[in-house]
Amino acid sequence: MKRAIFFLIFGIITIESYGQLVRRKDYDAAFALQAGGGSGILTTFHHPVLSLTPTAGLKMTFPFTRKWFLGSEINYEQLKYKVHKQVNTPWGNLQEKQKATFDLKQVGIPVYLKYMLNCNKASLLFGIYGSYTFDAQFTTSFNEESDAGNDNMEDWNAGIVIGYEHRLAKHLNVMCRINAGVREVVRDYKLFGDKLFPVSACLTLSYDILRIGDCGCD
Repeated sequence: MKRAIFFLIFGIITIESYGQLVRRKDYDAAFALQAGGGSGILTTFHHPVLSLTPTAGLKMTFPFTRKWFLGSEINYEQLKYKVHKQVNTPWGNLQEKQKATFDLKQVGIPVYLKYMLNCNKASLLFGIYGSYTFDAQFTTSFNEESDAGNDNMEDWNAGIVIGYEHRLAKHLNVMCRINAGVREVVRDYKLFGDKLFPVSACLTLSYDILRIGDCGCD
């Protein structure tokens, strides 16, 4: 009797799990163009300064089941930071006024898992991202004497991603995503004493230009 109950429960779980799998005939992958705006910044967490910049790129989504999806993006992003502060000079303990301006243009590639909520229109996402900086502008000055430190900027970074996506229509989605880097941006602390990390929050619209199959998730 116990063995029969065990096989019955096992059979029900197997059938239910199989029904949740995305089979070849109802496979639903999506390739989308997206564009929006974000507050791509570099921050020391002591002098946070927000600056709105455009972002745009390509988004891809692949399903595991009717609830779990793998997502990835390739985006152009811009990060900016400006600060005026009193600092100890690199050559002594004298306090001087320092002005610093950062402007980074980069390609970001987040990779994340998406979990679709019961409404079948909203998803939570979490994962990792990597970025490559192809154009870094960094100028700093002590008492109006300027110096460019572009060669002292890291050209890649990595971090974590969290976000929320909502389907407005069958091919149209809106997403809010936050990236937080874990690597310091400036190599030489003598040019800029604070630890500087990249953080960005963006709001984008994406439109599916290609969809393969239909898993019934709409």
